[in-house]
Amino acid sequence: MMDTIAATIKGVYMVGSPKQMSPVVLLADGDNIMPIFVGHAEAMSIHLALRKELSPRPMTHDLIVSLIGELGGTVERILIDDLDEGTFYARLVIDAEDSHKEIDARPSDCIAIAVRTDAPVHVRKSLFDQVAVESSELEGVSSLDEYIQ
Repeated sequence: MMDTIAATIKGVYMVGSPKQMSPVVLLADGDNIMPIFVGHAEAMSIHLALRKELSPRPMTHDLIVSLIGELGGTVERILIDDLDEGTFYARLVIDAEDSHKEIDARPSDCIAIAVRTDAPVHVRKSLFDQVAVESSELEGVSSLDEYIQ
């Protein structure tokens, strides 16, 4: 099995200049932070789930979690394991009826599902070491709460 670290989801933030802000999920291992840029819809989905806020109707990630549960599965963990030309790759690891399934998915979708299921977030150690920065190196990062009212 590959060498992985268990990362903590620090939250969803905004980075960039005032004219060009981008959402980013920060994963942490100690003082080292791994930023993963995500889309605005995924950022809101992750942010709301971290705050334990429920939408009146199921969002896509809520639907996926319900489907997995209704089909007798559980989310064992998510694994972020590759980076190719600026794009991260991840897998949703599901246990269902004595079988183990790994499903290719975007890291943002995996993180949104992990937050909803309390599943651990694992990152390939070599990948984390390659892209992580010290928290003191992060600049221009602000809370997503400042942008949603």
